[in-house]
Amino acid sequence: MGTRRYGPADGKAIPLTEYHQSKDELAGLPQTVTEKVPVTTMPNIFSYRSYVFAKNPALVQRYVKATKCDVGGVGGHVVAADEVKSVIAKFVLENNGYQGEPIFTSLIVTHTGDDVGVTGITSEKIDMSVIDELLWDALQEGSAKAAELGLYGPGQDLVADAFTGNLRGAGPATIVLPLPVRKDNASQTVLVSFADKTEPMAFNYYATGAYMLPRFNSGLVIASSKMKRGYLMEIVDLDTKAQAIEAGVHPRDPKALDGKMEELAKGLQEKVITLRSPEDLYDIEGLCRSSRFVIARIWSRDDQGERDQLGYVVSAERLHNIKTKKGFTYGGKDDPVLLALAQGDWPAPGEITSPWAACPMVAGDCRGSHNLHIIPMPLNSQTSYWSGPIISAVTMSVNIHTGRIGAISDQFALGTPWDEVRREASRLAIQFRAAHGIRQPATLHEDELEYQEGWKERRTRLEKSFEVRPPLMFGANGNGAGHAVSTGGGVKAVAAAGRSGRPDEID
Repeated sequence: MGTRRYGPADGKAIPLTEYHQSKDELAGLPQTVTEKVPVTTMPNIFSYRSYVFAKNPALVQRYVKATKCDVGGVGGHVVAADEVKSVIAKFVLENNGYQGEPIFTSLIVTHTGDDVGVTGITSEKIDMSVIDELLWDALQEGSAKAAELGLYGPGQDLVADAFTGNLRGAGPATIVLPLPVRKDNASQTVLVSFADKTEPMAFNYYATGAYMLPRFNSGLVIASSKMKRGYLMEIVDLDTKAQAIEAGVHPRDPKALDGKMEELAKGLQEKVITLRSPEDLYDIEGLCRSSRFVIARIWSRDDQGERDQLGYVVSAERLHNIKTKKGFTYGGKDDPVLLALAQGDWPAPGEITSPWAACPMVAGDCRGSHNLHIIPMPLNSQTSYWSGPIISAVTMSVNIHTGRIGAISDQFALGTPWDEVRREASRLAIQFRAAHGIRQPATLHEDELEYQEGWKERRTRLEKSFEVRPPLMFGANGNGAGHAVSTGGGVKAVAAAGRSGRPDEID
C-alpha cells in the first residue's frame, strides 16, 4: 500500500492524554457508593477529547464500525491475551488521525473468547479504506506480539497475503452500520454482538426471532413505531463452493472449483435475495435453516412497505471463500460480529437477545467440527468446555452529534437471569457431547469439518480396503445361499453347507 495514509500530520504519535477514558468517569465527582461489586469485565471507552466535548459538533453522517479477529490465543483457542489487546489499542490510538480529523471519535477494544474486537464511531469525513488500513496494521502488531508471547495461531485470521484496500475479504470480520442523522435527539442505542467458535448462520437466531416472532418481540404486535410494518431481510448465499458445483463444476476437480469460486467472489460480490417479513416468513425460515444462507442485513419499512433505514448488519462471509497464494483456505468457523440499532423502530435490547434463552445449538465448537449449545457469556469472557461456542452482546449509548460512546451495558452480565440460561445450556451441552461423542449429529457433515485433512487421509486409506460382494442370503431351509467373498481379485462361492446349516464364515 506504500506510505501510510493515516496518523497525525506531524508524524508523531498521538499522546494518550488526548483521550478521555471511561475508567476515570468519576474523577472529581462525589462517590455515591463505597465500593463496586464487579459483575463483568467492562471495556474502557477511549474518546477523543477535542471532538467529543466540542460545543458545536457538526451534524454529519456517522457510523459504527466493528472489527474482530483472531490474532493468537492463550491456551490454544481459549482467550485473547490482555497484552495483545493493549498493543492493538495503543497502535490505533497513537495513529488515530486522517487529514486533521480523528478516525475514531470514540472506541472500545474487547475480546470474546480468543477473538479481539475493535468497535468505534467514525464519520463520512473518513475514507473507509483508510480505517481498514489502520486496523489491518494494528492487527498485524497484535499478531507480532502474540508470536512473541508464544500464543497459539498468531495471525490466524489474517489470511490475505497483504492489505489491498479493504478488510472485507482479508480474513477479519468487519461491518459498518450507519447511525441516524437528526437534530432533535442525540441519543442512539446500538447493540454489538460477538460470537466465538461458530459461524455467521448462528446469528439467524437473532433475526428470525426478535425481528419476526412476537413470542420473542412483543413490539411487533403492540408497538406504534415502524416495527409494526415488519422488516425487509437481505439473505446472502455464503457457499461459493456449492454455487460452483451447481454451475456445473465437478466436485472432485479442485482446479476448476477454485477458478469458479474466484469468479463468483470477484469484486466481493454477493449472491443475495431480499424477502419480506412477515409476508415471506416461511421462505425466510426455510432458507435460514442451514449454514449456507445468512440474514446479513435488515431494513425497516416505510409507509409503502419499501426499504427505509438499515438497522441490522452481520459479517456474512466465510474464510474458505478467501483466496490466498495457497488457494482457497478454510481457517475457522468465521466467528461473526453483529451491529444493530435498538429501541424506537427497532427491537429493545432484551427483545433482540431473547432467542438465546432457548439454548439453541450451532455449528462450530471444538475443532470447528461439531454442533453444540451456544452459551451467552459476559463480554471479555473465555471459552471453556469443548472450546465453546460462546456469544456476547453489549449495548452502547451513542451520542450521534459528537460521535461519543457514552456508556455501555452488558446484556449477558452476571447476576441476571442469563445465569440460569448459562447453567441450562451447559447442562445440555455436557449431556449432548457425552451421549454422541464423535458421531453425528454431534459432529458436522464431513464437508463442513474444519479440520478434515486427517479424516480425508483416513477415508482414502480405508476406501482401498472396501470390497463389493453379493448380499448374505439364506434359503427356506435355513442354509446360506452362497455369500461370495473376494480372494485376491477373484470371487469364490461359499458352500451353503456348514455347522448347524450356517455358512462357515458366520462361525
